[in-house]
Amino acid sequence: MQRQDLSFPSGKDHCEAWLYLPDAPAGPRPCVVIAHGIGAIRQVRLQHYAERFTQAGYAVLTFDYRHWGASSGTPRYLCAIGKQHEDIEAAIECAKSRPEIDAGRVFLFGTSFGGGHALVVGSRRPDLAGVISQCSVTDGLAVAMGTPLRQLLQWLPVALVDQFRGWFGMSPRYIKLAGEPGELALMTKLGAEKSYHAMIDEPSPWMNLVAARLTLWPLYRPIRHASRIAPPLLMVVCDRDEICPATIAAKAARLAPRGQAVHFDSSHFEIYFGELFNRATATMIDFMGTSTGHASAADQLASNGQLRAA
Repeated sequence: MQRQDLSFPSGKDHCEAWLYLPDAPAGPRPCVVIAHGIGAIRQVRLQHYAERFTQAGYAVLTFDYRHWGASSGTPRYLCAIGKQHEDIEAAIECAKSRPEIDAGRVFLFGTSFGGGHALVVGSRRPDLAGVISQCSVTDGLAVAMGTPLRQLLQWLPVALVDQFRGWFGMSPRYIKLAGEPGELALMTKLGAEKSYHAMIDEPSPWMNLVAARLTLWPLYRPIRHASRIAPPLLMVVCDRDEICPATIAAKAARLAPRGQAVHFDSSHFEIYFGELFNRATATMIDFMGTSTGHASAADQLASNGQLRAA
């Protein structure tokens, strides 16, 4: 596959992006725009998805949200939900504007926190060919209710300090993005810190930090948008997801007019690796091929000996 450097405007800043293209020359191709999870950047596992999708004939656009990675925006390591929605929409517009891409066959794939974003943005974009949401943080309230009280009490004072500092234009109060149980961190379950480090593809500016005000987000409930998603929706559900209940992700598929769910015996992070990764990506490619009639996708997977989800 080939990789091109891109930059596109979003708000008053810009997002840095990579456009991956299959090696074989062809006319305008279908494209997958990928929205990453909390605190992740382009170098965190997305190259592996790009390899799978380009093998099946798709272009892939990955990007850093504003305030993260190589994109502009201050303060750094700020997860601003509304801005991230704008960044995803700007990435979709960037993809549609490219001569290498068929503007009528652009898919949005979001994973983890980006999986929740995919539901929100997907509900606003009937022009998308399809929406894929994997191990989705589908309901912030459900996440908060499943968080131990001790951890909530750890978060609250630093989150309030950070929010007040933000209101007055001061530098953020940071916490670790991923840590061990008992640490002051956003995620502390099932080796979250080890999993993040395992997903880094190449040298990168990734830092294990996030502005603490993000822990005040339980009212972020993407599932409320599911019933308004007009394009086909695929929910990739991890049945042992320790961050957001799998039952809620499956419910999003039932609420969407053209929704479907595929279940994997996986935790939140296991879906990114090994056989589960192979099966999940094969299922996504089958879904996209069915949605657009891009028949070569399934044929390409078969020729590469890839495994399909049952």
